[in-house]
Amino acid sequence: MQYKPASITVIAVLQLVFGGVGIILGICGGVFLAAGGQNWFYQSSGSDPKQANIQKLTKELQTAAESGPAFQAVEVGSIGVDLAMSIAMIASGIGLLRLRPWARLLSIVYAFVSIGYKVFRIVYYLAFTIPAFNDFLNTHTANAPEEQMAFNMMRMTTYISPIAFLVFMIYPIIVLIIMFRPVVAAAFREGGSFQNEPDLERSRPGDSEEP
Repeated sequence: MQYKPASITVIAVLQLVFGGVGIILGICGGVFLAAGGQNWFYQSSGSDPKQANIQKLTKELQTAAESGPAFQAVEVGSIGVDLAMSIAMIASGIGLLRLRPWARLLSIVYAFVSIGYKVFRIVYYLAFTIPAFNDFLNTHTANAPEEQMAFNMMRMTTYISPIAFLVFMIYPIIVLIIMFRPVVAAAFREGGSFQNEPDLERSRPGDSEEP
């Protein structure tokens, strides 16, 4: 009988849940990006000069925040990476429940890719996005509550993003720790050999039953 540590089942379920959520968020992120990103929230209404000024400032602020090298390529690529990792999580979750050795390998690959991707995004924000945002704030002043609200919205999005990536890095690290535990590695080795062994209960040609 195959032995399956409880930690494998827990990680498998989390892979399925987080993978499904990741696909939904990836699709929503693609739609949001196609709709114009942050500017979607600040569309001017009629000939209201306040609304028009807010839209102008928001576009300038977003342009500053997006001034990093290949920003649009990074954003589009990030959505693709997120979707690919989500699909890998779902596939590995299914395989982990069945103790497939390839599922453990896929989980390890996912974890390394996820950590590397998040480190890249954090470095990108710290090196390009946040400095550009601060430069904009140093040269612009909000003259109305509505303008200040627009600035606060962009500030929240800009500063929370690297923190969120840092927090989200905890899960793939846990996956690596679990997958490299000796008892987990042994369970997959035994499971793989068990699944590949011939059925010893089947009768072989030429065998005869004892009277």
